Amino acid sequence: MKFKEMLKIELRKDENFPKNFLNILPRGYQELNHIAILNLKPELRIYANQIAKSMHEILPSLKAIWHRSGEIQGKFRQPQGLAHLWGDPKSEIILTENHVRYKFDFTKIMFAKGNVTERRILPTRIKEGETIIDMFAGIGYFSLGMARTKKPKKIYSIEWNPEAYNYLCENIRLNHVDSIITPIFGDCKEKIVELKENNICADRIIMGLLPAPVDAISSALSVINNNGGVIVYEGVEGKESTELFREFSEIANREGFLTSLIERRIVKIYKPHLYHVVIEILVKKKELF
Repeated sequence: MKFKEMLKIELRKDENFPKNFLNILPRGYQELNHIAILNLKPELRIYANQIAKSMHEILPSLKAIWHRSGEIQGKFRQPQGLAHLWGDPKSEIILTENHVRYKFDFTKIMFAKGNVTERRILPTRIKEGETIIDMFAGIGYFSLGMARTKKPKKIYSIEWNPEAYNYLCENIRLNHVDSIITPIFGDCKEKIVELKENNICADRIIMGLLPAPVDAISSALSVINNNGGVIVYEGVEGKESTELFREFSEIANREGFLTSLIERRIVKIYKPHLYHVVIEILVKKKELF
């Protein structure tokens, strides 16, 4: 039986829950380490504790239930409006996924469960001895998995959110990849200039940020290996669209690079008719051809 139907059956037993609201109950929830995070419609929020109690009855394995009333917002893309409803109130967790351990506070740090496949795929693309720059590293979403393959020579993981950066450093130690990942705090566009000044260039660059980080394309190109390299770029577009690749290629061509699409992957539905898409692009300086 589906979650919503189970919840409806349980709430029918509650005399104080309005039966005309049963049909607008949530169809699902996000789960992190047996912690459920609900999104409730505004009219349901005054009944949040009753809903949480019923949810615990039908899902006794849950350790805690939270409600989220806001979206991911702000300069640092942080969750908004998280409130504890039931169970253990601690919000700092260690989540294990694809053999990688991620420590973070889910009231302060975004963790997109829908990106699990991409976090699994990216490490499989790495070649032995690569130097990689992760321009928007967060808590190590992609860097940690790539480092655990032991294939990269070095990964430079850049993050400008102080909270996320602190967890990035902790997660590097937690996963025993200190010798591979060098964490860098600050704006990636500024830090790439410093890397270039120190004669560091990349075979592979990860640009994992939504919306698409158009303003950082030139910075990425400036530090790509002289023999060319791969840039992983992402954004939102239609199912059959080529807009992301066109947008990237126009800037690359102006900067003196030729581009070739290696692969395009749909990560998940973003909103009706729009998809979160990842593209892998081979870039080479025009004089190499």
